[in-house]
Order: sequence, then structure tokens, then C-alpha cells
Amino acid sequence: MSVQDRALLRAISDDRALGSAMLFGHRHEYSTPDFHVRVMDLWRSADEFVLIEAFREGAKTTLAEEFLTMEAAFGNFFYCIVFGETYAKACQKIEAIAFEARTNHKLGKLFGGKVLARKPIENKVWFSSGALIEAAGWEQEITGFKYLDRRPDRAYLDDVENLERVRSVEAVDAGMQKLYREVLPAMDKKRRRIRFTETPRAADCMVTRLRSNPDWLCASFPICSGDIDDPETVSAWPDRYPMAWIREERDRYARAGMLRQFQQEFMLTVDTGDTKPFSEEMIRSVDVAPAAWLPRVPIYDPSRTASAATSDRTGKVVVSRLGSKLIVHESGGYFWKPDEIRTDVFETIAKHRSARVAIEKNSLDEFLLQPIRYEMLKRGVTFELEALQAPQDRDKQAFIMGLEAFFRAGDVVLVGGRGMHPQLVAEMLNFPGGRLDILNALAYALRVFSGQPVYEDFGEANIGPAPALGPADKVAMCWMASQNEVVAVATYAHGRHRYVVADWVASGPITDCVRAVFTEAKAALPRVRMEHWAPAELHDSYNRVPLVPALRAERLIPWRGEHTMIARGCLNDAIRTTIRERRLLTVDKAAIRTVAALAGGYSYPVARSGAKNAPEPSPGISRLTGEAIESAEAMIGRGIGQEEENEGHFALNVGGTRYRTALPQRS
Repeated sequence: MSVQDRALLRAISDDRALGSAMLFGHRHEYSTPDFHVRVMDLWRSADEFVLIEAFREGAKTTLAEEFLTMEAAFGNFFYCIVFGETYAKACQKIEAIAFEARTNHKLGKLFGGKVLARKPIENKVWFSSGALIEAAGWEQEITGFKYLDRRPDRAYLDDVENLERVRSVEAVDAGMQKLYREVLPAMDKKRRRIRFTETPRAADCMVTRLRSNPDWLCASFPICSGDIDDPETVSAWPDRYPMAWIREERDRYARAGMLRQFQQEFMLTVDTGDTKPFSEEMIRSVDVAPAAWLPRVPIYDPSRTASAATSDRTGKVVVSRLGSKLIVHESGGYFWKPDEIRTDVFETIAKHRSARVAIEKNSLDEFLLQPIRYEMLKRGVTFELEALQAPQDRDKQAFIMGLEAFFRAGDVVLVGGRGMHPQLVAEMLNFPGGRLDILNALAYALRVFSGQPVYEDFGEANIGPAPALGPADKVAMCWMASQNEVVAVATYAHGRHRYVVADWVASGPITDCVRAVFTEAKAALPRVRMEHWAPAELHDSYNRVPLVPALRAERLIPWRGEHTMIARGCLNDAIRTTIRERRLLTVDKAAIRTVAALAGGYSYPVARSGAKNAPEPSPGISRLTGEAIESAEAMIGRGIGQEEENEGHFALNVGGTRYRTALPQRS
């Protein structure tokens, strides 16, 4: 052997990473990363027990095969056992080592001819140095291993755990007992070296237990150096796994609801059961929405930026409440700009016939809400816009955890099956990792549907078609207004039964709203006589909310209804009572604002303790709608306003009270 060959042998003996690059370069499609050098150094170290964690497809088995081939050729061990998950997988490693030892010309030239002493067999390969490498399956009984008169002085455990071997504490205990009761006692006490390479299989596995064992030198090599979205993070193997690929792969796993699996396989982080509040078993779905009459509320959690690479998404859900169940009709996460959010709001309102929209307003109060209000005026479409305040007493994850009890009880129902809600399901299964925008929007449903309804007994039995109306029929137009909104509800009496036929709402100056609403009402009910009602307080304080003067300006003479506070709750008997197989109060499903109000939108705010903590219902269109009906029906129920016009002439005094007069009236 030449001096040059001796120097090369010495260099490779001192630097196994150099030897791997020189002798096995044909196996390396990509350039050698730094962590491969560190792995080789760990294999070469004098430490007795070494655990190496590396991400999936990090080439840890390839490095082990090359290292063991060089070690055996040098004669640095006498007898090595290679343990695989199964006997067949262990034999595959022996086959790879034997193939290199027979066919690698660089290896043969460096070591002066034949590297092998004899022809390998399925599970054994003999080297000219006197070393033997033997394969064994982790399922085998590991006792009595000997080569000539020597016990094994090397052991290599390569991914010996599988899902079955980490299914329970007892299964992991069995693996640890096998290591300490069979492998260690079977080895040469003075010369033993054990190398264990693995990707963690569960929160409790041999890897996680050995991490905290001071007898083991442990090293972890995740696929990148830190937070994947941090621009400063670098890949562990840039040539093969650039950061762009890592982020794309992470997102691919996240879309499938497998973010935890990505974190475990590539980032080497494992979750305990306590950090997985949502699971596959909690997903409930139906093909068709139950109780289709229920009002549907779109809820938005807007993103402040719209870059797919750096921002959160705008989370959106469309939810109904049925008892304790939250019925999710639609869900999604989108990289929308403010104008796209605004457009979707109106498209969703039309699609689901919603009367109410809820939007998180943090830092976006007027930036988003004002354009939506302007668009209402522009389109002539009015709905209740509820601005939601993000919780200040807890973070987003804690806020979302409020849904856990509902998911666990099966009270979150996905309409159309999980296939119609892939992003929501993915966020649920990835939680607490990954994006949380859709789950956060869904968590707001607990606030949107909170409160103590004024009419708790209103239900599907109160939903039904209104009768067709003709010239002989008369409806009561129930009016109510706030400073900038006007509501009108058309009701029709047939015997003791009362029907809500339709409703209308407009926002803006009161006079303009009255004119617009009345025009729509006459178009919807063209041949029907109308009798107009307004609450007593709007007769008395017409300077504050000029609804009554606006009605009179349109030649509509409003009857004086009951005071809203006195009339509140007066619909309960009609809602509960059934006569001739029909409830006394029936609402046509076309009257979407009345349905939304009586189904829970017209409600008292409730404190966290569960107690009603406000004397008045929450303000909004639902309250205006409920009070409009109540104030009129409270008077009509006493028989006031039931006179026919042809029975005499009537006028109003200065207080707005109607009285019979002998003066002729213009027809």
C-alpha cells in the first residue's frame, strides 16, 4: 500500500463524513448538508448510547448503511446487529451494505482488494477485516446472539417502532423492556455501542422517553431551524428541501387536516392528548339542513392584510342555532381585500336570505363597516350589522376552546358533510397549530346567539304560509323606527289566527325610509287595504323620532299602539296556543326579519353568570321588528281598530287618538 493510500485511509478513518462523500458519492443525488456531518460525528463518537432523531426522508438510514460499511471494512467492530421494525426490513439494510461491499470499486481499491471475506447471505455479511453484520427483526427474541466466541459489540436500531408499538403505555413499556432486558444483556459489556435512529411516532414512545435519559446522548435534526414562516428560518437540507418546498408541504398537510402529522414527521414535535381538543370523532354532519326555516347568520373574522404568504385569512361561517346545536351551512377561509369582503357579504345575504351579519371589528371599525353601510344605501338592501369585539381577556386559542364542549357533545353540525367544509375540518384537526381563522369565526357564534330570547317558545310550528289576500282583506301595517332605521311588518287577522305576511326595513332619513317602505309594501300587497299602527311613545315624542309625522306626510294615518314596554311579551299566548292544528301566530318564511327576531334575535343580553342583566332587549333591527308587532297587536287584541271604515267617519285629535266624527271624510 502506497503512502498516499495510507494517508487517505487515515483521513477517512478520522472523518467519516469525508469518507461517505468520497466513497459513496454515487448514492448522493444532492449535496451533503451540515447535519449529515454531525450525524456521522455522532456515530463515530465514543459515547456508549446515542439517539439520533431526524425528519422523515432525512437519509438517516442511508448514512447508517455507509457508516457501518466503512466501520466493518476498517474492522472497528467485530459483531454488529442491525435491528429493523421487522426482519424483512432489517434484511433490506444488509442487502444494501452487501451490494456496496461487492460492487463499490473505490471501496475495494482503498482497502486493497476484496472487502468481503465470503458471499453474503440474506441476513449476514462477512468482511475481510473479520467483522460480521447480521440482521434481526425487533419482533424476534433477542437472546443468545454470538459470532464465534464473541457477543455483539455494536447494535443499530433503525425505526424499530411503529404505530402498533406506541398505541398504549403498555406497548411502549414493552419496547423499553426489550431494549433493557434483551438488547443490552445480549451485548459485550466492555465494548458495546448502541446507535438508535428514529422519527418520533407518538407523544409517548421510546424516543421521547430516551430524550430525558442522561445515559443517552440525544440529537434532533428537524427539517428547518425554526418557525417555518419566519424569513430567517433556514432549511436543514437546502439543496433537497428548500424553504419554499417546506412551506408548501406544510400547507398541503394543513389543508388535509394533518398539520400535527407534519409537525411530528418533519419538525419532530409531538402533541399530548391534552393539546388535541378536537378529533375526527367529534365531527357531525348532515346532508340536508335541519329546520330550514331557521335564520342564518354570516359571521366574518376579517384579515388585516391579504397576502397569502404572510397574512391570516378572512374566516367565514354561516350558522344557524337550533337549541344547543350550531348548524354550519357554509364555511371557508379566503385572502380577501376589503372590497371583496363587502361583495361577499351582500352575495351571502342574498343566498341565505339572512337578516343579520356579524363581523369582528378590531382595528377595522370604520375601514370595513362604513363601506358596508354605504353599500346598503347604494343597493337599497338593509340588514342588521353586528360589530363583534375580539376578546381582551384571553388569546385566540383560549377563545376557540369555548367550542370544545359543543364539538364533544356533537352539537356542531356541518351541513352537506365534511367534504363541503374541508378548511374548517382541517383547522379543527390541526388545532392548536396552523391557521385558526374559520374556527375563530365559528367561536363568535357563541356570542352571536347569546342572550335570553323574549319569545323562547317560537319554533317551527309558528312557520307557515300566509293566506292569499284580496281587495276585501285588510292588513295591519306595524311601524317602528329608530333614529336612522324604519321597520314595517304586515300582519293579517283571520278569526283568532294572526299571520305575519311580510316585513320591510330601510335605513337613512326617516321620511325617505317611510316613503321607500310604503312603496315596497304597496307593490307587494297591491290590492289590500292597510291600517297603520305606531307605538304610543312615537306618537308622544315625534320630535325625537319623527315616524308619525313622516307617515302623515304620506297621507297615512297611524293608529296609536301600546307602549312598547307594556306590550313586551304579549305575543307569547298566540305563539304557544294551537287551535285547529295551527298556532294562533304564524309567520310566513318570506318575512325573514320577523323570523330572525322571534327566533332569538329579539333578546335580552345575559351576563356571564347566566342572569339577565339588562331591563331592555339588545338594540337593533330585531328589536324594532318585535316591538312593531307587539305594540300593534296589544291594541288590536283589545278590539281597538277593528271598526270597518264604512261604519262611520273617524279623525285624530291633537294627541293622536282616533275618534268618531260627523264630519265627512275624503274618500
